[in-house]
Amino acid sequence: PGTSTPSVACVAAQGTRAQEETHAANAAGKTDMEQVGMSIVSEASGGVSDVPVIDIGPFLAVEAAGALAGGSSTNLPDAVLDVARRWRQAFAYQGFVHIAGHGVPDGTIEKTYDAARRFFSMSDAEKGDCDLGLGYIARGYTKRGVERVSATDSLPDGADMLGAERARPPDRLESFTIRNRSRDEMPAGLDGFRETTLGHYNEMTRLLRSILRLTACSLDLPVDFFDPTHFRDDGDGPCCNGDCAVKLNFYPGIEDGEEPPPGQLRYGEHTDYSGFSIVWQDHITCGPETAKSDLKPPKGGLQVRLPDGEWIDCPPLPGAFVVNAGDLIQVWTNDIFLANTHRVLLPPPGKGNDRITLAFYSGPNSKTVFEPLPTCCGPVRPPRYNPITPDEHVERKVAASNR
Repeated sequence: PGTSTPSVACVAAQGTRAQEETHAANAAGKTDMEQVGMSIVSEASGGVSDVPVIDIGPFLAVEAAGALAGGSSTNLPDAVLDVARRWRQAFAYQGFVHIAGHGVPDGTIEKTYDAARRFFSMSDAEKGDCDLGLGYIARGYTKRGVERVSATDSLPDGADMLGAERARPPDRLESFTIRNRSRDEMPAGLDGFRETTLGHYNEMTRLLRSILRLTACSLDLPVDFFDPTHFRDDGDGPCCNGDCAVKLNFYPGIEDGEEPPPGQLRYGEHTDYSGFSIVWQDHITCGPETAKSDLKPPKGGLQVRLPDGEWIDCPPLPGAFVVNAGDLIQVWTNDIFLANTHRVLLPPPGKGNDRITLAFYSGPNSKTVFEPLPTCCGPVRPPRYNPITPDEHVERKVAASNR
């Protein structure tokens, strides 16, 4: 055991100035958004990322061996504490990481990606049979032109929301949401779609529990601190009793001669609404998604805003998911973890730039009250947020986006 290793909490001060600068940059971003007169187009092809990469394998190995039992995060191996420190530093500065060593089988990713591709290749009428007309976050299909996430840009507790009047045009994407409930809408005629997407949901639930336990370690909390707010155990592993969903996203390319509305993006500037998001980006235009080298993703991808206001590309890395924190994680951690602003750019015109991502969004059960955690407060860092429930926050965000 690494008993001589300093507490994870000792790195907290390193993120403080960056957090304050990020708030300023996010506020300035609203002005930038209002003044945009043309769409931002990405030429980036991927392969290099300034977003940190963290191999969480050492933590998962200790977790699988049962060495986290008992709840203490103080007497763990040095390798595990190092992962926890790097996790906290990354979220203090950027709010985004690539994770390797996550344990999700390649086959699960490949089958889910194929299921998404098959669904989005269906006719509009066939996809429309799964559209409840309720917009994103319900379940089933959401057609292009419904979401406008730039309208949700706000402070972490939902204050000072931008609103549709000052936002970009509706986003250039369509999506399909699976919430692992009996009433989930599923497309007819796609063999294996339900089993494949629910299999991915279960893998993401397992990974989420590990991420939350790693987060607890990084905040000097009991390892299983977040378990009751997100999970119950049905005997076959963790079962999400919070607000979790798989969202399959399809970003159409731009045809030659097509003119998108001025200012439109594939997905506008925003922060995610609730807990951690786990995203598999479109890794390659031709070949297996889980290829370990020579990635050539479609153009028009994810960008993350740094604390100084600079936008950086976040292209996919071989075998890695992207993880980012949502608004309520920032509230819970009293600004120690950032819910950072990000967006998805338009591609240049031409074939081959359609894009699919496999996203998993998480949040706690509706009984959870978000307020700054005790280990995230102190004399020099008093609580910065009033208590808030996930339902009221997410409902306000979704209402703004779906207008």
